[in-house]
Amino acid sequence: MSWLAGIPSLDTLDLREMQRISRDLLDHLAADRKLLTRLVDGIQDDADRLANSRITLLLNRLSLYQAPDRGFEIRMNMNPRPENQRVPHDHCYAFATRVLTGGYVHVVRRRTDGWEGPFRGDDLEPGIVTVERPGSAYTLGPAMVHQAVMEPDTVTLFVRGPRRKSLSHAASELMPSHESWPAGAEPGEAAAESRPATPDEYRLMRSYLYLLDLID
Repeated sequence: MSWLAGIPSLDTLDLREMQRISRDLLDHLAADRKLLTRLVDGIQDDADRLANSRITLLLNRLSLYQAPDRGFEIRMNMNPRPENQRVPHDHCYAFATRVLTGGYVHVVRRRTDGWEGPFRGDDLEPGIVTVERPGSAYTLGPAMVHQAVMEPDTVTLFVRGPRRKSLSHAASELMPSHESWPAGAEPGEAAAESRPATPDEYRLMRSYLYLLDLID
């Protein structure tokens, strides 16, 4: 934990600097099984991190570490929903990611209508297409549009920087139907694009990571 406390701030507009810091951070964490296990185990006793561990339209995630004073949060993403992976989208922040297990086809697209605001699928054209495997890592800024078509059992580490715009966007006409949204946390609750994980869902994610031999 003392090592994490020494990670520099990611509140920077220099994407190369963010990439340098994030790559060292994610490589170190991927290689430190004991620390990764401690971070996952600590979520159950941390109300803030449990509330920010979420069930989303694209996948599930755990909030491993929060450093708002240094402008970043470390997450672990898992349980991709294949039927919802084809939607090009951007983010409100710059981020870096590293693949732990599985893999995916990753497409970074170019916007043809400028760099801001909502967009449709016909406002995009292909840019870079890569195949990401365990050990792969990259960093993207908040203006970039991408999509990741993930294999089953894909797990990634993910570090996000501070919010740089008020909203993220996705190609609206390609959004999955409501029938594929995550069910409510309790019976009778409406489905949602994103909601906090329940304690039981956290425990299921923890067990899943153990079965994949990523934590103790």
